[in-house]
Amino acid sequence: MMFAVLAGWLVVDSDRAEKDYGFLVSEGRIYRTLPNDELLRLAAENQYEVFDYRDQVLCPGFVNSHMHHYGVLSHGMVPKITIKSFESFLEDYWWPDLENKVSLQHVLSTTFYTAMESLESGVVSIFDVLEAPLAEKGTLIEQGKVLEEMGMRAIVSLESSERISLENGRKCLSENIDAIRYFQESSNLIRGAVSTHTTFTCGDSFIEEAVRAAKNEGAILHFHLSESSFEPKGLLSKRQLLPVELYSRLGALNEKTLASQCVKVNEKEIEILAKTNARVSHMPISNCEVGGGVAPVPEMLAAGICVGLGSDGYVNDFFSVMRAAFLIHKAHLESTTVMPANLVFKMATEMGAKCMGYSGGRLNEGAAADFIVMDDLWPTEINSGNIYDQIVVYGKKEFVKNVFIAGKLVYNRDESKAEAKRAALEQLKSMSRKLWEQQNSGE
Repeated sequence: MMFAVLAGWLVVDSDRAEKDYGFLVSEGRIYRTLPNDELLRLAAENQYEVFDYRDQVLCPGFVNSHMHHYGVLSHGMVPKITIKSFESFLEDYWWPDLENKVSLQHVLSTTFYTAMESLESGVVSIFDVLEAPLAEKGTLIEQGKVLEEMGMRAIVSLESSERISLENGRKCLSENIDAIRYFQESSNLIRGAVSTHTTFTCGDSFIEEAVRAAKNEGAILHFHLSESSFEPKGLLSKRQLLPVELYSRLGALNEKTLASQCVKVNEKEIEILAKTNARVSHMPISNCEVGGGVAPVPEMLAAGICVGLGSDGYVNDFFSVMRAAFLIHKAHLESTTVMPANLVFKMATEMGAKCMGYSGGRLNEGAAADFIVMDDLWPTEINSGNIYDQIVVYGKKEFVKNVFIAGKLVYNRDESKAEAKRAALEQLKSMSRKLWEQQNSGE
């Protein structure tokens, strides 16, 4: 069924914003973009339903290209020891106190809550990496069902490694393959992927096994890459190789590769990533949390690498993520010219969709009708010269009124699932309390 959408400002993509423009939607895609007057005429002639947002700003929905839904359980969790390094963060805190204890029930509750949180800040699509090597069989598929029921577009994956054992790593790979096949047959919105961890938790043969699995299933291969200096320094000292060089040797880099973090990649590695068309996800805020450093994102973008934005499950308000990407690199490079707002907007939309392997993040003809409606609550006027700065730098999740995914209204701020979210919040409080008690008791 065709319907018309009218906008005060229509942000088509990172290069084009039109005043008093809108579009027609058909079968979940943008059919045509036209001036509002023309859309009203066509709607009257053809009896199309009209969504009138002429006092609002419409733009493509945001894409969170790296998320850990379960990570919300750690918010406010105090490590029982002082964390002095990235290695200590993983080995003394994150793995024993969180990852190894995540169950199916944790996953279902955190996924619903953080997906609602994501919708509230305009996120329409999520690449989630579940880090729960001891969770029950089938957890990944059940997680995907929650996201599908909410109407979200998502990729679900389970991190696989040899950290616990080779047998456990293969079990996790199998869970990924099961999810890929399940959603390929049953869903238009949810997909699976193959996810591994790092070169220091996965041996060469295990990485090659994951590469084969992703290739056989036609799926994305995801891994964390050089989140701090720990990984490249360790690999260099042991094998005189950089992580990107090793992944290249193992055949892991191509247009279906998504490498997250990439904080400590050098010029040579950037060149390899660009040459192989690998994609990258950038987490500006969580990189600060673990003291990993500042990723060379401007250099990666200049090399032609597709770089999306992710929250890492840390601060999930995507306006905060965009604002951090806009500011951090300016301070780091002492330059106001890097990371202009329209480029950050492109990372949050079109590049993010490309990282996830689908055509989206734009509102041009033929693109997926994934868009958000924002009330014009900015204190200063929006115009064609400042609209990207207004959204990226001064936008707030409180401005988001509606979220549409594949042409379907999935979030209405005025009719949100407040009661369900409150129930999920209470459940999360109880779950996190029990986890923290186990941590303090040493269980």
